[in-house]
Amino acid sequence: MKNCLILLLYLISMQIQGQTLRFDVFQGMTVSQNGQTLSNAWSGGMNSMQYQSMDLNGDGVQDLITYDRTSQQISTFLQDASGTFHFTTNYASLFPFIENWFVLVDYNQDGRKDLFCSSSAGIKVYQNKSKQGQVHFEKIQDSIYTQGFAGLVNLYVASPDIPVIADVDHDGDIDVLTFEPGGHYIEFHENVSLQKSGKADLDFQKSSQNWGNIVHFDCREAQILNSEIHAQAVGQVNRAEHVGNALGRSATNDLYMGHVSCNNLAFVKNHGTNKQVNYSNFDFDFLSAFPGLTGMFFSASPLPLNANQEDLFVSVNTADNAGFLQDFQHSSFQISAGKVKPFLQDQMIDVGEKASPCFFDVDDDGDLDLLIGHAGYRKGNDVRAGIYLYENQTGVLVFKSSDYLGLASRESLTDIVLQNQDGQVLVVGQSSQGPQVFKIRRQQLIPFNLALSFGDVPIVSPWGNLVLSKSGRIRLGRNADWGQLSKETWQLRTCQIIDLDGDGTPEFIGLDMHGAWHLGNYEADLDAITWRSADFQGFSVGRNARLSVTDINADGRQDLIVGTGAGGIYLLENKSNSPVWDDIENKHLQVWPNPHSGLIHVLTSQPGELQLYNTMGQKISATTMQAGKTYDFLSSGMSVLRFVDTSGKVTTQKLQQD
Repeated sequence: MKNCLILLLYLISMQIQGQTLRFDVFQGMTVSQNGQTLSNAWSGGMNSMQYQSMDLNGDGVQDLITYDRTSQQISTFLQDASGTFHFTTNYASLFPFIENWFVLVDYNQDGRKDLFCSSSAGIKVYQNKSKQGQVHFEKIQDSIYTQGFAGLVNLYVASPDIPVIADVDHDGDIDVLTFEPGGHYIEFHENVSLQKSGKADLDFQKSSQNWGNIVHFDCREAQILNSEIHAQAVGQVNRAEHVGNALGRSATNDLYMGHVSCNNLAFVKNHGTNKQVNYSNFDFDFLSAFPGLTGMFFSASPLPLNANQEDLFVSVNTADNAGFLQDFQHSSFQISAGKVKPFLQDQMIDVGEKASPCFFDVDDDGDLDLLIGHAGYRKGNDVRAGIYLYENQTGVLVFKSSDYLGLASRESLTDIVLQNQDGQVLVVGQSSQGPQVFKIRRQQLIPFNLALSFGDVPIVSPWGNLVLSKSGRIRLGRNADWGQLSKETWQLRTCQIIDLDGDGTPEFIGLDMHGAWHLGNYEADLDAITWRSADFQGFSVGRNARLSVTDINADGRQDLIVGTGAGGIYLLENKSNSPVWDDIENKHLQVWPNPHSGLIHVLTSQPGELQLYNTMGQKISATTMQAGKTYDFLSSGMSVLRFVDTSGKVTTQKLQQD
């Protein structure tokens, strides 16, 4: 009989090991900030935003697709009939990986918007081949070529730039406006496919006349000449090399121009026609009429999201926050009818950039509050990183502080990482003198000595105190390459080690620098990780993410909490199956493995008290149990477990030794 039980438990264990773990994006926790319920609280934050529109769900209403240049993350928002946008994860994975910039426009007049995006010094094209409401893009060209003055050449777009791809001359096919390699004047690449074949396609020809006769030198230095601009004339001017320009175009060919080293957005109005533009004066301080828009390298996207009304969507356009010159907590705006308002970002949890979340019962009232570290924001001449607190008030997370325990006020730190550790929160912040470590205990911030190098992050594990280095390797004592991660083609950014499938064996789960998931089991005798598959429903989290794990809904499964590079939070609910979890409704008390060899795991379906008895029938100890939470016990000296739930119902389980 004993051997049969061992075989049965072995088969169950093999079933658990072989199964695919599953995690679904979860939006169910209500968040309140400044007296307002956030409508898109868990949508990941925003930094350097680009905006495009298309009908994703086939309801005839234009939806919103956003791209964050810092995290390289595509996000999608469905627009309802009232004009309200709702974050959805059903479509982002259907878009290809994008770097630098993207544009959605129907180039072949089939009624479906195609995708243009950055390629190596140029443009690649994905044709929209959606069928029966299923969004699908297929790459058809990488790169686009144009007929130049000396033959067919690559249609150049510098990687920091954003070009215009639209029917700028209103002849029925899409054209391209982009700054030439020097970054001083705008090239017009006319699409001549309709003229040649009568069919809209991708046949471009570089115009001899540069668009609008505009020559641009610096933030507030540009000219509009009365005659054609010649490249050699521009080259004679001693100016900096091309480092980045963002072009925006209205339906009437008004232009918006941002420059990578400038804190202004230039505007020039077209007083002519679409075919024969006529620009006169530059407004170099277009944004001065709209308070709150601060930063470097602005981009502007005119979009008709609401009927035919074309509003302007403005954000910064940098790939990072070098010098902490950007206010990434306030970087997404809509300008409509001459008024500016925050766009979507004010409806999210957004702490700036590089959020590090941690659910923890801060006030010891029995529920989980949310703490979020971040990478800092400028305060005077200092960079100040602190901790946000959202307090759990009867199931609603209420914003309480952007500087919990005054960390930002007392220290000059960047890139704060938070982690649960033995009923406390471990706080690791980087500084010019190296890492500084604290523990949060009983709402106090206590300095803590921990030997760390710059960029190191400690990781709690059953094998001891692991240290994740900035290079992506893990140290354990003298082992400088725990798990042999140096052999992988990717670089680890963040990880946690915890039992995700209820089999009592901890899993390694991590995100690499680009936001891809990696999950497996550590084999101590081989010092290697055996990688496993997991189903994340195609959901990615972007660059520079931080990962933590918590059972946020008290179902006994460890869920994933991701702090994004864009300063927001994603929640992923653990929806995996296991024999233990599947049987929770039928059994008040579950104990495994049994027979055991020392360590046992205990799960109860109701809250109550677990009493431990030895072979003499004497009570050794008692433990208060939460429903759905797995507890570990060393079974030495134990013979019987007796569980009494809050209603007084008693369940017993006899232990057997291997």
